[in-house]
Amino acid sequence: MRRAGACAFQERPELDARTACAIWDDDHDRGVVTVDAHPAGLGQRDSLDIRTSGVDVTLLTVSGGGQHLVLSDGPWQIHLLVRSGSLLQGPVRLRYALDGFADLEAKLLTLRRLAGLWRLGRMPAELFPRDKRAPRWIEMLRTIDALQAGAEHREIAAALFGSAMARRDWRGDSDYLRLRVQRLVRTSEAMIGGGYLRLVAGKSTLAVGSKFSGVGV
Repeated sequence: MRRAGACAFQERPELDARTACAIWDDDHDRGVVTVDAHPAGLGQRDSLDIRTSGVDVTLLTVSGGGQHLVLSDGPWQIHLLVRSGSLLQGPVRLRYALDGFADLEAKLLTLRRLAGLWRLGRMPAELFPRDKRAPRWIEMLRTIDALQAGAEHREIAAALFGSAMARRDWRGDSDYLRLRVQRLVRTSEAMIGGGYLRLVAGKSTLAVGSKFSGVGV
């Protein structure tokens, strides 16, 4: 799983993809922000208490020290790597570790989302815009499913774009439909071959919720 980009933690396979929490290794997810957690007094407003965050909380304790915190509300996520201190002992003040420029914008977006959650008590929807590439990714996922089920290219065209279009244009004057499906097949195969890690590196969302699950590894 490390080579695939994930931490040593696997979500229950029966969960729906919209509610499952995937925790990506911070070597791949550019938006993960490293923090130090310092104990804060009860009722201190400028602090984080995962028990009252207002969203779903997944906390992964890593062997050797440190914690991964994922706050999520459906597909919207915020991922913090706690390198010192603990979130299990009550409210904490967070000190943020930032350096360099390469990943700064992605990490600042994570912090803006965290500040919005702290201020509003919910995920700031305006900071989680729908990615314009999502329809293309859905086509690729459906193409992968079809290929694994043994479908031929024309069957994939019918499933994605409608049987009427497939009948009319598959052997029509233009090769556009066949070429479109061939591109989808190539990019889908490249994606499951490791290309998905590029999406993780450039992704603009991470997770939060109202339930808490503590997991030790």
